[in-house]
Amino acid sequence: MRAVRTFALIALLAIAACERAPDDRLLGYVEGDYIYMALPEGGRLTEIAVKRGDQVTKGAGLFTLDETATQARLAKAQADLAAAERTLADLKLGERPEELAIIKAQLDSARASLMLSEPRVKRRRELVKSNIVGTEDLDAAEASILEDRGLIAEMTARLEAAGLPARADRIAAQQAAVDAFRAAVAEAQWSLDERRAVAPADARVEDVYYRLGEEVAAEKPVLQLLPQGNIKLRLYVPEVELGSYRVGEKLAVSCDGCPSGLSATIDFIAAEAEYTPPVIYSDTSRAKLVFLIEARPDAGAPADFQWHPGQPVDARPLQAGS
Repeated sequence: MRAVRTFALIALLAIAACERAPDDRLLGYVEGDYIYMALPEGGRLTEIAVKRGDQVTKGAGLFTLDETATQARLAKAQADLAAAERTLADLKLGERPEELAIIKAQLDSARASLMLSEPRVKRRRELVKSNIVGTEDLDAAEASILEDRGLIAEMTARLEAAGLPARADRIAAQQAAVDAFRAAVAEAQWSLDERRAVAPADARVEDVYYRLGEEVAAEKPVLQLLPQGNIKLRLYVPEVELGSYRVGEKLAVSCDGCPSGLSATIDFIAAEAEYTPPVIYSDTSRAKLVFLIEARPDAGAPADFQWHPGQPVDARPLQAGS
């Protein structure tokens, strides 16, 4: 672009040297602010959806880098998240029905054993009073009752605890794990999205730098876009006429082969002069000083008309041009 700008400026100065333009006419050329499409990570180019000269709309796919590794990372992150969410749900619900059934069965067994142990102890006491049996049998029967009662108390407590969710600290720890896995999924999805380039605006594809299958380095542009809104006209006004132009002023624009009725609006006036050396600051050379004016083309041009960077243009105040 710098070479195009230099060539256009040299051509304009040569024309001005041979043929003086009318006082109200500004000479200049078209310039484009290009967008260079690149991705933050490198990889093999697996898809190019556009070619040079294509018109693309905002959001349209442009190119894709190899997604194999990023898709695998996303799938793993999603699986880890699903497992962590299931564990969290289990902690909040308490024991499963099958585990509750086992505890209930153990409780029922302990109660049944106690029902058998109590009459046995009663009979042993009567036999001890009658000196038919020794106290050893009575001690064993009473110990069996105590064991059954302890088991009943334990199973009752386990059954009550099993119906409750896990302790708050375990749930909080598992919730933190779920949040971490969600962040990992979001990061993996972002990495996958960053393997695909989409158009940031309606634009024309000016150039494509890589072919399908080539390796692209990180942040290396793959193609060049030129949105129509990024077109500007670089015009040059003599130093003695600079004061007659204002930012926001309308200009009538013409160029070879262009339709009539084109206009642009001044949005920048340089504060410093430009000139071609050698220039001597004297009364005789002040006329060689020119100031840069930049203007943005207005809407209303024919739909099939396109500005081309480097294209020479003329402009004059709209009132005089009309």
